[in-house]
Amino acid sequence: MSYQSILVHACQPELAQARYRLAAAIALAEDTRLTGIALSGAIEFIVRCSAAAGVAPIGPDDYNFLTDNAKRTLTDFETAVRAAGVVPLESKLSDESAIRALPLEARYCDLLLIGQVTHPDAILADDYSLARTILIHAPCPVMVVPSTTTVTRVPARPLIAWDGSMEASRAVRAALPLLRRAGSVTAACFHPQKYSGTQVQAGTQLATYLASHGIDVDILAPAPAPTGNVGEALLGLAATGAHDLIVMGNFGHSRFRELVLGGVTETVLAGTVVPVLTSH
Repeated sequence: MSYQSILVHACQPELAQARYRLAAAIALAEDTRLTGIALSGAIEFIVRCSAAAGVAPIGPDDYNFLTDNAKRTLTDFETAVRAAGVVPLESKLSDESAIRALPLEARYCDLLLIGQVTHPDAILADDYSLARTILIHAPCPVMVVPSTTTVTRVPARPLIAWDGSMEASRAVRAALPLLRRAGSVTAACFHPQKYSGTQVQAGTQLATYLASHGIDVDILAPAPAPTGNVGEALLGLAATGAHDLIVMGNFGHSRFRELVLGGVTETVLAGTVVPVLTSH
């Protein structure tokens, strides 16, 4: 298994530079196609303005600035990845909003890189998290890259959040190309008894599976989870500097429970300083 097609959400340059460099590094390592996509949001802008204005017509001069901004964003993406040595590359421009277009575009790639920012569209600043929405609806693995991360090379010290669940298993499979390249892989086992019988059995089974792919893993079992907060425990492990990628399943509970009570996914997305590779 390898990544044959990588898609990057191109947005505000000040937020996306680390994402561009990391995507370029992975594309070079995997010798794969790298595509950047910028979303102007013009269609949604027209719909909203038309509804608000009533009979007042909305013309091209009213929304061309959105398309022009998206074009500049793509230019920034191309400049960044060319500087990293990635050629040839592809660029896409869409007048849809990111929250609508990215889940559809994700159907045709092996890995999607997005940012951590809650409000990706300055003009259409809805109260939603783009990352949260994409993680639920994207059919491919998603890597969430904080704008402040220092990780801009292929991750060498990934941390797997393992509980034996279907979501965690999918995330591990999605990360196999990166895990094979890693210098050291660590798995933190959090309450895997529900799926795997015992803590020791869960770690042993995961180690056996990864060994079949030529990957050695150190098992942290039992992993520390202060006050039962697995998300905080993961962030604590990543904050030590010993890990440069978190591999985890997402939204293992019902969406209602996650929204009302919060959850591991929400905690990690909000606080991570290293990239997070996940699969739903």
